[in-house]
Amino acid sequence: MAIQVYQGATLTLERATSIAPHAFLDAYAWFYKHAGERGPRPYGSSAPKDISIKLAAQRGIHKPSNAEYALSVTSTANSFYSQDRIHELDDGTWVMSYSEQRKNEGSTSTSTQYNEALHKCLRDGLPVGVFLKKTSSDYLCLGLAFVEHYDTIARSFLLHGPVCLETPLASLSPIITESVATPEIERVMIEFDGGINKNNAEEIERALKTGRLSEEQEGLIPLIQAARQHQYRREVLATYQNRCAVTGCSESNALQVTRIVSYLGMASNRPSNGLCLRADIRQLFDRHLISIDPNNLTVHVSSNLMKSEYGDLEGRTILYPRATRHRPSQQRLAAHFAEYRERTAVQAKRALERN
Repeated sequence: MAIQVYQGATLTLERATSIAPHAFLDAYAWFYKHAGERGPRPYGSSAPKDISIKLAAQRGIHKPSNAEYALSVTSTANSFYSQDRIHELDDGTWVMSYSEQRKNEGSTSTSTQYNEALHKCLRDGLPVGVFLKKTSSDYLCLGLAFVEHYDTIARSFLLHGPVCLETPLASLSPIITESVATPEIERVMIEFDGGINKNNAEEIERALKTGRLSEEQEGLIPLIQAARQHQYRREVLATYQNRCAVTGCSESNALQVTRIVSYLGMASNRPSNGLCLRADIRQLFDRHLISIDPNNLTVHVSSNLMKSEYGDLEGRTILYPRATRHRPSQQRLAAHFAEYRERTAVQAKRALERN
């Protein structure tokens, strides 16, 4: 599996503070308060005197002593970590690809303990503070972000923020993002246990409204996610009139639905974040070997594929929905296209070095 995804119940700061190490709580408050500020990082002589825990490391992933979780990350956006970037999305949130930490410049080996600390944030739904380097001594604090994905091929994490308290963006949740139609819930419940359990149905309805499940009912999370996926797939297929956006293929058995930016946020299950693609095209799109220019909706194909039959897709304009509100989000396409271009540049550089 190329993508590892957060599988918990709900991503909220309230939930995170209930399970995070106690020493992290003052740090979370600091990141929340200073989001959007620019200046020296809270490190060394610039560290706040009223917080006992260190907020940042000299570089990369910061894992406090005796803690299993990461507390913050610093993106330097240098050539070594060239995939690190931030993309603002059209729902007011942002996503950022953060390459896993390596031992030395140019090394292929990783700093296991630090990456593992970030993996544990992904596993348990804890946020991290994010710093973006602007100059040699100037950093932008982006506040808190959840770690939502890990791409095993690109070896990078997907961070999603901002994590807030007083706005709906406080919940970047796979459960409460949008409602699920009752027929879809019933369909999936039948697939899971052969019948519809009234208690489970009532628990799901409460979860969709509040974002909370009792401990006894946490096993329903996969069911709710599956119901969302059922509904989302049907909506996107209908939006694209059951045709692949890139090839025009109309064979239903070959069609799949993918998210342009597959995070778990509030707008992740809207048709504007989805594409209907033939199965093989979907795999290439998810691996950033094929992408779509957000400005003119034309297909771009990695140089690695240009000599194959996929090279014929280069420059082709995609099919897109008639309804403007359902057309692919330009911001999400831009985030995917930037990642594609970055990976293409890295591949070209490596090819030159080999020759």
